[in-house]
Amino acid sequence: MDDPDIVTEAADTVAPGQPTSGGSAEHAVSRTSSRTRIVVAAWLCSDVVSLFGTALSSLAVPWMVLNLTHNTAATGVVSAVQLGTLVLANLVSGPLIDRLGPTRISVFCDYTSACFIALIPLLWALHLFSIPALIAIVAVVGALRGPSNSAKSVLSPTVAQFAKQPMERITGLSGTTERLASTIGSAAGGVIIGLVGGPYALAFTALGLIIGATLISFIVRPALLPLLSTPQPGHGDEAGSQKTQHRTTPVQTTQAQTTQAQTTQTEASSKQHARHMHTGLTLTHLRAGISTYMSDIADGWKSLIAIPTVFGLALIPAITNMIDIAWTDVLAPAWVISQHHGSQTLGLLFAALTFPAIISSLLATILASRLPRFPVFIVGYLLAGAPRYIAMAMNAPMNVVLMTMVIGGIGSGFLNPILGAVLYERMPEQSRGKIISLTGALTWGLMPIGSLMGGFMSHLIGLQSTLAILGVIYFLVTMTPLAVPALRDFKRIQTP
Repeated sequence: MDDPDIVTEAADTVAPGQPTSGGSAEHAVSRTSSRTRIVVAAWLCSDVVSLFGTALSSLAVPWMVLNLTHNTAATGVVSAVQLGTLVLANLVSGPLIDRLGPTRISVFCDYTSACFIALIPLLWALHLFSIPALIAIVAVVGALRGPSNSAKSVLSPTVAQFAKQPMERITGLSGTTERLASTIGSAAGGVIIGLVGGPYALAFTALGLIIGATLISFIVRPALLPLLSTPQPGHGDEAGSQKTQHRTTPVQTTQAQTTQAQTTQTEASSKQHARHMHTGLTLTHLRAGISTYMSDIADGWKSLIAIPTVFGLALIPAITNMIDIAWTDVLAPAWVISQHHGSQTLGLLFAALTFPAIISSLLATILASRLPRFPVFIVGYLLAGAPRYIAMAMNAPMNVVLMTMVIGGIGSGFLNPILGAVLYERMPEQSRGKIISLTGALTWGLMPIGSLMGGFMSHLIGLQSTLAILGVIYFLVTMTPLAVPALRDFKRIQTP
């Protein structure tokens, strides 16, 4: 079935009987290679601009709420709402992405997110802005951001297939551009907020989402469309379904018309009966699907708990991410304001943490296989965690705080390669997907709690006390492997 969205390569084909030449073949190969680079670059650029906008909004929203309310609890609530809807949307969006296709979901969610984010500067300009309105907007944006991020990740294997490149190279490019975009977005975001203010800075976030969605829609989607899987019966596809056209014969016999009139009532009754039957079958399938899903979750938990090393080492980053989101969304902006610094300083803090992490993660990729895992893991967490919390709790000078950020970024870059290798080597292959899904859900599920925890703790007991307590908790959690023998099992295992 032909589809107008599918881009064909008719221009590159040679008609039967026509001679071919080396020059024309080389020209065709050159055009194909150039097109591949353009598509991959467009895919990466769509990630860069959307992640730049996301990093900017992660600075602008808490900065705006803190300056308006001077209340860290309100800031925590706004962050928790956005993260909460993101988590819920991630839990249910997988089948929708499979049914409608990743590019459709990505484009729709990004365009729609841009419209909702653009409401914030518009409401501000019209003097209609309020915190309840902001909460409603970020709730919708969070619900859209989750499926959009998942859809972009789902595209990675198709991009690798289209580019005829190893999957590791494509994911490596994606990971590097993601970190760079986040770093640049943090640094530039502080400057933009300082120049135009938090509400109007979000216009750049909306613009980034629009550019990213446009690149996917007009460059990436047409190129990848032929490679996307053929839909199963009852499912949609990326190319869009076409309804079968039935031609009406020019002459209708009187007998056919009479027969049609006589069977109308019977058909209506049959359709009603079929509708009831379909509803019953749908409910039965739904109950069976829910039962299977819950059974899979239970099996995943059993597999996760049965391996103490995997369970313990998966729990550590889940807790530290919960603490870190409190620092990122609430405590760091509140501390910068308490020190009478501007948004540029907040962006500088984030950049000082993330940029060294990019460098050290590249080094870790090269050196991790030759380094002793457990000592590097412990030292990495010693550098990345507690020092920045304690330095800020003590109101250390800005240059000291920045130095702890740089050192912490260097330490954090070595953590993921080592931790990921240890976990993957010990996961049973048949349960790997379930365990990874559960650990991801656990990590994301705790993040809204972290935002609320940072907001209400700092509101009730003070900013410095909250930073000190969370710094101590961070230290105790990350040093747990020193006291628990099962969590010191970092030896290398050959995977099949």
